[in-house]
Amino acid sequence: MDKLKQLPYKFLFYFGITVVFIFLGLSYWQLNSYREDKSNLESLLDNSKKYIIELSEVNNYKQFDTITIYEPLVIEKTWFLRSRVLNGQSGYNLIHLVTNSDRNSLIVNRGWVPIESTIEQFAEQKFTDYTGKLLFYNEQTIGQDDIIGSDYLFRIDKTFIESEMNVKLPEYYLALTEKCGLKVECIDITQPYDAPHLSYSFQWLFFAICLTIVIFRKNKLI
Repeated sequence: MDKLKQLPYKFLFYFGITVVFIFLGLSYWQLNSYREDKSNLESLLDNSKKYIIELSEVNNYKQFDTITIYEPLVIEKTWFLRSRVLNGQSGYNLIHLVTNSDRNSLIVNRGWVPIESTIEQFAEQKFTDYTGKLLFYNEQTIGQDDIIGSDYLFRIDKTFIESEMNVKLPEYYLALTEKCGLKVECIDITQPYDAPHLSYSFQWLFFAICLTIVIFRKNKLI
């Protein structure tokens, strides 16, 4: 305690140590994000099991399961998901609301289309099966809100789509991984789970160590 009272740079010591703990917290958070994304990525890449199901059975499965739906489905509504880039080229994801004969509904992310595309050019396409991965919907974040009646979406928001289209959606939407359609590129669904969280974790840890050394040297504790 006497040493702390005699510190030549008390403010630097107390403020700096607080910042060090913040850096350590950020490092731990990034490490946990890395572990979670690694687990998710392994699940996404696992295609050892493929389930052939009916649309009404979607809720019986879990996120990242690979499914195929063969039953006839009707495209009720199509949107473009904004600001999607593929190989440096701007475009959209093609999003369908599909229903079966029992009026069960499902959101399908068909894939990427270039920015000059129009919704009308996909209206006549017919699809016999839907194969892909089940994913959770996008979380609502601060930003632009989706507009009722628009052909464009900022995110795949379950609550918004249910409200606009007066439907009940399952707990997941389907991102196609094959047979995505004419002039449609299947998307890389692993991309959101391939972030450099481990590098960021080491970066924050390095900052914490460097700042600790500066604080201790300035206060002649080492």
